[in-house]
Amino acid sequence: MTPPAPSLTTQVLAAQGLLGAADVPTLAALLAQAPQQIEQALLKVAASGPAAPSPAPDARLLAELLPRALQLLLNAEQVVRAAELVLQHGTPAQQLDFLEQAGWALFYSPAARPLLGQLLSLNALQPRLQQGELLGLQHIWTIEVAGEPHQVERRLPASTGLSAALRATLQARIAQMFDQAPRAIQQAQIAIEGFPNDLVLPALLARYSLGLALLDAGQPQAAIAPLSAALKGANRDGATLLQIDALQALSEVHEVLELAAPAELYAQEAQRLRRQLGLREPQAPWPDEAYNAFPQLLDCATQQLFAGHLADIAAAAAGLAELEQRERKAFYCFKWRNRLLHAQSWLASLRHQDATLTGISAGFRSDALTGSFAGSSLYELELAVLQAGCALLAARPLPAEPLLALETELQLRPLPQLLRRLHLIKALGAAAGADMPALLQWLNSDDELLEADARWLAPKLVGPLAALLASASIVHQPQARSRANNLLALLRNAAPKPASSEAQAAPLAAPPPGLTGREWQVLRLIGEQHSNEQIASALFVSVATVKTHINRVYSKLNIGSREEAMQRARHLGA
Repeated sequence: MTPPAPSLTTQVLAAQGLLGAADVPTLAALLAQAPQQIEQALLKVAASGPAAPSPAPDARLLAELLPRALQLLLNAEQVVRAAELVLQHGTPAQQLDFLEQAGWALFYSPAARPLLGQLLSLNALQPRLQQGELLGLQHIWTIEVAGEPHQVERRLPASTGLSAALRATLQARIAQMFDQAPRAIQQAQIAIEGFPNDLVLPALLARYSLGLALLDAGQPQAAIAPLSAALKGANRDGATLLQIDALQALSEVHEVLELAAPAELYAQEAQRLRRQLGLREPQAPWPDEAYNAFPQLLDCATQQLFAGHLADIAAAAAGLAELEQRERKAFYCFKWRNRLLHAQSWLASLRHQDATLTGISAGFRSDALTGSFAGSSLYELELAVLQAGCALLAARPLPAEPLLALETELQLRPLPQLLRRLHLIKALGAAAGADMPALLQWLNSDDELLEADARWLAPKLVGPLAALLASASIVHQPQARSRANNLLALLRNAAPKPASSEAQAAPLAAPPPGLTGREWQVLRLIGEQHSNEQIASALFVSVATVKTHINRVYSKLNIGSREEAMQRARHLGA
């Protein structure tokens, strides 16, 4: 049961007693009330003061009483009420004293962070806020909340009074936001060495920064220890926002390591804390025009590609074009630039735009034999795998040597999902035809991205899947056989298809560039799963003529199998 609020008389006595540090329990009960009640008590004390009061007794009493009141509130972990009190009654000097003592606690409290913003704004011109640890607090606000790391990077060389550890922490956060994982690791390690212990929140931020940087650098196993240390310290100190950040980062680390159970547990705990505090859920939609809407708009375009209808693909193409314009005008992290490029390559594959796919694959680091992959970040490695897939889709598979160097680096990290995707690309691009044992191994894996990768690489996957299902090697592998059947059915039905009203209104499409009208007729009939004999009968030509047309079509479009020809026919027909 909540104890009753002290009477005004009790409050007055407690406020009077505070001047002599008396009756602390009663005083603590008083200070647990709203600031308005404290103000009433203070004014009552001022009115009943000495016979010859000073010209402003309330101001004098406030000046003496406020620091003690703030300290008691902080000892009681009532940081929000303390911030409200100092905002309402504190002088600039008192507000800056309070920031030195509790600024980082405000920063990591969801309810108090807006109050920190008010205190920083009110005192923006105060000289004390332009140097030392208070300037570090201003800088971290600019980086994390205002989202302007470039402003801090510009001002940091001239910032005076910062400790070496806090300066390195700020530099680590800036480097992370600019996709400079090696520099972020270096600075975070300098920061951790510079803090005497982890009993201050900036030291925990340094550990969190190191964990994130190691994940970005493609070293997820190494990221667990610093992130766990940051989480433990945040739990101890009640730094709720840092708790949530560390939990989310640990969930991402375990996802990369394909440890589904801990990844889910960390994600659920982060979600529980958000709901408990009434914070915005990560999946809650942003307004489309917002900077942070980029990922959700990209997800929307990807889902439209999944849907496969003509209208959906057209909408996805428009959405991706708009996102490309956004990406050119504003800085987005490497992670989201990769996701955009992946969606663009999928669209190019659906439309068989080989020039686009070749352009994406052209950036592949062919100097991998010199060991250049060794220092690559997670997202640089992800991009290299993406480029290898685009080269395959453009019928220009990359040489074996650089792919082997990339594979070796992925094995060393380890990065199992990227490694499995690369194995699939290598299997489908094998010079002697698809590598069936490697394809079987891929089908037997527990990769959550199995269907997504299958859809992306569909033009090169359908033929080998059909051939594998017709082979003896899959007879005694029920899981692989079931997955191959399901994926083949999915891919055969995933070609762009108009709604019924669109189908009735759509005219026969013109031949794609490079194909004659007759070759286009033959390819369309293949897409409708007609045999060579049926095509010959439909076109009133011989089977030999049909085969001649098919050979020419295969050559012009870099088609390697009947299944791929069916895919091409359906997509080009869209």
